Amino acid sequence: ICEEFKPDTAHKNFRLWLTSYPSGVFPVAILQNGIKMTNEPAKGIRLNVKGSFIADPIANEDFFESCKKPQKWKKLCFSLCFFHAVMQERRSFGPLGWNIPYEFTHGDMTISLRQTKMMLDEYEEDQFKSLNYLIGECNYGGRVTDDKDRRYLLCALADFYQVLIFDDEFAFSPSGTYKAPPAVPSHDEIIEYILGLPLTQMPEIFGLHDNADITKDQQETNYFSDTVLGTESASAGGGGSSGGKSQEEVLDELAESILSKVPEPFDRERVMKKYPIKFEESMNTVLAQELIRYNTLVETIRSTLANLRKALKGLIVMSSELEEVVNALNTGKVPGGWAKKAYPSLKPLGPFVSDFLARLAFLQKWIDQGIPAMFWMPGFFFVHAFMTGGMQNFARKYTIPVDNLTFKHHMMSETEFDSPPENGVYVYGLFAEAGRFNFDSMELDESEPKVLFSSMPVMWFEPKEEPPPALFWKEEERDEAGVPKSVGYYVSPVYNTSARRGTLSTTGHSTNYVCPIVIPSSRPQSHWIKRGELMRSYHCYDNHCRLS
Repeated sequence: ICEEFKPDTAHKNFRLWLTSYPSGVFPVAILQNGIKMTNEPAKGIRLNVKGSFIADPIANEDFFESCKKPQKWKKLCFSLCFFHAVMQERRSFGPLGWNIPYEFTHGDMTISLRQTKMMLDEYEEDQFKSLNYLIGECNYGGRVTDDKDRRYLLCALADFYQVLIFDDEFAFSPSGTYKAPPAVPSHDEIIEYILGLPLTQMPEIFGLHDNADITKDQQETNYFSDTVLGTESASAGGGGSSGGKSQEEVLDELAESILSKVPEPFDRERVMKKYPIKFEESMNTVLAQELIRYNTLVETIRSTLANLRKALKGLIVMSSELEEVVNALNTGKVPGGWAKKAYPSLKPLGPFVSDFLARLAFLQKWIDQGIPAMFWMPGFFFVHAFMTGGMQNFARKYTIPVDNLTFKHHMMSETEFDSPPENGVYVYGLFAEAGRFNFDSMELDESEPKVLFSSMPVMWFEPKEEPPPALFWKEEERDEAGVPKSVGYYVSPVYNTSARRGTLSTTGHSTNYVCPIVIPSSRPQSHWIKRGELMRSYHCYDNHCRLS
């Protein structure tokens, strides 16, 4: 823009101020009253790719036309711009696209283009292995902090940077809609070709299932609803309305209803007499730790609601903490004070309470009837302790170092077990997202249309002296047609919530990520990695919780 300024056409009072630091000299009034402009990536694959081609360095004819291998260079140039657009547009799908949204910049693409051109000019053979490492691990991968996101990034890049890209019939999507321009096109011909691409893209170009559009629309709707609800609650006042109950009466009834459902804290002393800490039974220790955590949450909920009812009646002062509870109950959200003491959950108030009661019922059944034959995995406050307990029982039974053990996962065809396995544990209650378990073929399969989540079978976690399943990306073998070969399984991550992101706790474990689980699959791992397939505890407050 600055290079196009001409003194004879510019206004005599026009001034340009360029700075990257705060300045006390520049008038604040101009900043407040002026028009703000920003340069953001265009939305949509077509506009994003076009924006890359009309910007430096590709728009520079000397750079674009100076490669010694023009056919390969222009194919890879288009492929990299397309890859860059896919990486940015995948963020619109929320956690299904990226566990953590990353701001990939034009500079990431620029350095990758220059490295690609350098490799083509200086080497006779194609250097895809080096380029995949430089681009996937350094240029783009340097921004990626989540190992599951890094696995997807390298998996996706392998589709765009491979020898098949030089074939004019090679397509980026299964439908064949997206291809690189044929032959050796000029810059203007490539721009014209880009303008012929669809304005809106289907989820297939990202490797996602068609159901991903439903997930994306739900997220946008929820965001809009939360914003409207927050505005409504902020503008709503107290007091009564003619012919109806006052806000205080409604809150008091809601608090009374929750209080009547939440039981008293567990009697830990009585439970510890029945289930004492024993060397040969680690599950007693797990139960003791779970009761401590759940008792803290029960006491927090009961004391908060009891104080709220007193404050509504004017018996005590309405503190800032109680005002936060009032706002949360009015909008159907979990109060912040509860969330700090609770397990990871994204549920609104109603489902949260139902889920909480189901968890308490699971523990009460354990206390009353003994160690269960099947464990409801979403019912644990700290799942890692439960899994460690299962390994410790095996390690102490056979005098094996627990650090050498990992779980081997068996998908069971039965739905009920009356007795525990000889080694390990039976677990149930997990749900698959972006995929489903086919109970006929006993393997991971595509999701059914408009079905976002499906239940997983009962699993047997059997301790074995084997290396743990790897969640990092390893280049797949391909057949003669270039299609990746299946290795017979898929390593699926397990999360507590749909957010897929968490922080490291003081124990060194993630607050959200649980563990990897190996699932049989006849499709290659790259298929499910691009799908964003995972398992998590979901809808655990409905009929899926077998607590009777």
